[in-house]
Amino acid sequence: MLLTNENNSILIEFHSLNKAMKDSELLVPVGNYQMCLAAIHNGADAIYVGMPTFNARGRSHDHSWEELTEIIQTCHLYGVHVHLAFNILIFEDEIAKAIATLDRAVKIGPDALIVQDIGLISLIKQRYPDLCIHGSTQMTVTNHEAIELLSDLNITRFVLGRENSLDEIRTIKENTNKELEVFVHGALCVAYSGQCFTSESLGGRSANRGQCAQSCRFDYEIYVDDKKKELKNIKYLVSPKDLCGINEIPKLQEIGVDSFKIEGRLKSSEYVATVAKNYKSAMQGSTIKNESLVDMATTYSRGFYTGWLNGVAHQELSLGDTKSHRGYPLGRIVKIQHNKIYLNEGVDIQKGDGLLIEFIENNEVKEIGERVYEVSAGQNLLAIGLGRKVILKNLSGNERVYLNRKESVIKAVKKSTTDRAQLKRIPLKIKLYGNIGNNLEVHVDDGLHQFKCLSSVVIEAAQSTPINDEALRKNLFGLSHTPYIVEEFENKISDEFYINNKALKQLKNDFVAKLNQLRTEVRVQAPKEVLHKQKNKIVVQTKLNILIRKKEQLTVLLNYFEENKNYQELLGYIILDYEFGKDYFSSVKEIRNFKYSCAIATTRILKPGEYHNFTLIERCKPDAILVRNLGALNFFKEKDYKLLGDFSLNCSNSHSFDYLVNKGLESLSASYDLNLERLEFMLQNIDASKLEITIHQYMPEFHMEHCVFAAFLSDGNSYKNCGKPCEKHEVYLKDMYGNRHEIKADQECRNTMFNAKAQSTTEYLHSWSSKNVGYFRFEALHESSVELVSKVDVYLKLLSGEIDNKAAKKSIGEKEVYGLGVGHLGFANPYKNRKKLD
Repeated sequence: MLLTNENNSILIEFHSLNKAMKDSELLVPVGNYQMCLAAIHNGADAIYVGMPTFNARGRSHDHSWEELTEIIQTCHLYGVHVHLAFNILIFEDEIAKAIATLDRAVKIGPDALIVQDIGLISLIKQRYPDLCIHGSTQMTVTNHEAIELLSDLNITRFVLGRENSLDEIRTIKENTNKELEVFVHGALCVAYSGQCFTSESLGGRSANRGQCAQSCRFDYEIYVDDKKKELKNIKYLVSPKDLCGINEIPKLQEIGVDSFKIEGRLKSSEYVATVAKNYKSAMQGSTIKNESLVDMATTYSRGFYTGWLNGVAHQELSLGDTKSHRGYPLGRIVKIQHNKIYLNEGVDIQKGDGLLIEFIENNEVKEIGERVYEVSAGQNLLAIGLGRKVILKNLSGNERVYLNRKESVIKAVKKSTTDRAQLKRIPLKIKLYGNIGNNLEVHVDDGLHQFKCLSSVVIEAAQSTPINDEALRKNLFGLSHTPYIVEEFENKISDEFYINNKALKQLKNDFVAKLNQLRTEVRVQAPKEVLHKQKNKIVVQTKLNILIRKKEQLTVLLNYFEENKNYQELLGYIILDYEFGKDYFSSVKEIRNFKYSCAIATTRILKPGEYHNFTLIERCKPDAILVRNLGALNFFKEKDYKLLGDFSLNCSNSHSFDYLVNKGLESLSASYDLNLERLEFMLQNIDASKLEITIHQYMPEFHMEHCVFAAFLSDGNSYKNCGKPCEKHEVYLKDMYGNRHEIKADQECRNTMFNAKAQSTTEYLHSWSSKNVGYFRFEALHESSVELVSKVDVYLKLLSGEIDNKAAKKSIGEKEVYGLGVGHLGFANPYKNRKKLD
């Protein structure tokens, strides 16, 4: 409605939806254009979408550049930022393609790039110093030490690991001035992002390359001390519930989190719209009602839980009874009568909605979904008629039921992107200036841009009927077909005037076109040249590092080298990686007595408050430290230790190699995402004397905050009350293909799952040595002392030329119960991504 103030200025009453909004950003996933519209018109402040050919969702739709341009322009028109996910590891032979892709992306104007690869970030910063970079959650940043280490890369924001609790997020925020982004809703990976090699281990599908096989959703059997533990119908042992942190939003806002991230580029428009709408409401201070949880759960839910936001609770995180969407739990069937099922009232169910029923068949839990075709209420019960797929006589009458589709939600989402009255609007402030005989001036302010437009004709003195409110509303403020709405209007013309309607419409079209142009304009940075460093060619004697995980393995190993002094010159470091640190002191002393070099491994993850492991290492005074995370590298880089970088730093190209080595590493282990061909490419462009290649191991797969021991061998929910079954039992999981995966806990109770099949690269050792590779690594796991020495002896004989590859491979193979292969290195043509590099 038009109002007139005391100065005779015209004001338009308008209430902006953004006024109550907190400073934090709601960041929503987009996999296609329809999801983009759903995000925009349901509260998103920003979206994230995959970089063509280079992003961490190999199964998602890969946008053409034309599609991506349309998404970015549409978002910018509505004031929504676009974060382009460039979040995979880059291989050496892809660097030129990655730079070309970067150049093309910059031209269409994303607001930020989400990047995992440290080498790629260093390249981007060389080429476009002012480009905004967000460190991906795949970087495994869970502490402020990692953020400090990377300060020279000028990363604007870090996406924290999903495993960080509210208290830990608060501590990180207190120790950095960088922006922090936190996942608040969506699917949870059971493994730390950037630290999952299960898909790689089983089939060459790298999670760090967007090719995750979702192994955490497999069904597994658990074996305790070589005996199967019967869990009845609990079989999805490492499939966590979906994250729902909507009730934690006020606490996260109080901490000062800058961005709340929703997971789900593979999900639907209904999911995007419903989750965005409810989280925006929570961010604006609204009380979350049960109806909101019901609506969100029907678009996708494996069961909602707060994840790790409130700390670890292993038995709550994963019930092990599902791997996929179920919806909102309605309880159990009360009775079956007259071809209907009866449920307790509580949730609104309408005709056309979908139900999922969980039932038992042949002693197995099965699920069936069907649409509701009839519903009636009476005596506190809902009588529901279902489609033909549900055969009622096969049900016992006590089955669990879930609401997994709401027709009203689907209709509401469609309406939110098609009904003009519901579309997002950009509020404008407009002022009119002018004098009789001059052009009418419209001054426009959208909060970002201020400009003026002139009418095509001059304004005239009103002869009989001056311009009225209705004409202004219709011809100048009628913006329903545009993204804009007039919030404030002032008429600065004191005289009564007249201008024809056609000129007013043209003036409106002019300022709308100008606004559209300004809001979607791309200011392209000029690219700078990327420097190419010459690698150093240093001739070295390749050394063998031996990593052991049990104290009893050490003594026999030392005695072996004393008895075989001719191999001592081949020994690099004996690396200690014990489950418990109490034996480190005596082990270091024992190694020193034999005058060998020792190293101690840090934990793979560092979270705030977890420095006791570092303190213990320092007190032991080893010769070197195997650093497994960026925070550990920052903590130790100024101290008097030689530092060895582990595979978990994810070095897959020469640029990441150079960056990390320059932070003070004596050596750096190659990423387990590299196959032989990619490793060779990287070797050509680095100082190979600082490279370490693992030549024998049981590949680490999941590395998880979730503890299998506590979840299934204890009534306790954390280390405080679990009784520490990890100290008493050996545990492994067997997958549906019969593969065995051993589980080990570390000093912070985190679990690593190891592939039972050993990897050995005997045939490549001499070739790598001839290229001056500095270190090989042998990783022990469960070997007895005798088994360990017998294997090490084979590799030393091979390195010294006493036996050939064929004999070495045969000998090692005879010692491995579960087989032998070359693992990830042997995938000459790994999982073929359907995306085309063009």
